[in-house]
Amino acid sequence: MSNHLHPDARAAGAPDYAATDEGAEPATDASRGPLRAFSKAYRKARDWHCSPGRAWIVALRFALTGDSGRFRSHGGWMVSRIYTPR
Repeated sequence: MSNHLHPDARAAGAPDYAATDEGAEPATDASRGPLRAFSKAYRKARDWHCSPGRAWIVALRFALTGDSGRFRSHGGWMVSRIYTPR
């Protein structure tokens, strides 16, 4: 059984996936489409015990800009932020 992650296997002709996507942006939810980004952020904010209205605003901000900004979560006990890492 060969391990395609082993350095010797790459030298033997296994494809190097990083070289084929050189300079490409990493696939994030915000880059795949605003609806997917909205869904992800809304779900996460609701999981963190935000009200539906607050979660909707947070998700909309994340879908448009890739950053939700700071918002109260976890029943008001924490301040959180959802963003796309650079």
